Amino acid sequence: MLDLDLMLLRDPERFEEMCFRLARYEFPDTVPFRTARSWDSGRDVVVDLAGRSGGHVVLQCKFMGDLTAAKPKIVASLDALVKETPYEGRWILCLPVDPSGKFWDWLKCECDKRDIQVSMWGRSELLARLEQHPDVIETFFYRVFAELALHFRSASLDLYELKLDPECQWNQADAGTLCLSMCGNVGSADLVLDIVVRNRGTVGAAITGIQAEVFDWHMKMHGLPGEGLLFSKITYAVSIQNGRPGVHATRCEPPLKVNAGDLERFKIRITDTGYAWNGGLRVSLQAGPQEKLFLPVLRIRT
Repeated sequence: MLDLDLMLLRDPERFEEMCFRLARYEFPDTVPFRTARSWDSGRDVVVDLAGRSGGHVVLQCKFMGDLTAAKPKIVASLDALVKETPYEGRWILCLPVDPSGKFWDWLKCECDKRDIQVSMWGRSELLARLEQHPDVIETFFYRVFAELALHFRSASLDLYELKLDPECQWNQADAGTLCLSMCGNVGSADLVLDIVVRNRGTVGAAITGIQAEVFDWHMKMHGLPGEGLLFSKITYAVSIQNGRPGVHATRCEPPLKVNAGDLERFKIRITDTGYAWNGGLRVSLQAGPQEKLFLPVLRIRT
């Protein structure tokens, strides 16, 4: 969770403006009230939903750290909201701090007296929304945004598509099992995976390495041992040394760049697969010192 002191805004109007910006993402019809304080009728930000749900959503912003001192002003806002006619809709109180359970019980009681449906956006709730919208943080917390940039400016790779290259001599028995085709001559037992990855982050990522881990291994003999064993003819990408159990790694030279918000397609040729074993294969991509993307585990049947 983002750790940020909302009291750094210092100005109640900036707090209201920030809440307005966040509300716009959830309620596109949001309209801010910029009238005098005594005439705002308990409303800082209004979402008119009359055409969709027959009601309104009203945000009331109180930029105060002392919630006990804020109670009289909150009561005044509630009274202003229902002064002329009973209010029908949802009223959301926005606060720069997290309220206590005792304060929430008090607020709920005051709203029940006035037949108002209440919600609250305290510090934690506002931070959760800010975390989803770094542009709002940059606008209202510019001085500290550079320190927070590393929290947001990161690469986040996920697997968009994985399929077996049709030119290799493997076939896919089901979603998680690969079998080496033994029909005719085996020109190469290399396993070629056709992969598309997506970068959901805000900066480009470079795929710098590949690991292929063989596990749950046991021998399965084909034909006669000795001269009857067939060893693969390889084109190097990442070798698993005839299916030897353990982790086998190689560097990507040159690294593959995946731009932020973009897709990138490439292939992994797993060489020296051998053909006399059954087991599991777990392939992962290394992007930088910490980012690692694991591909679905494959069961191998040769």
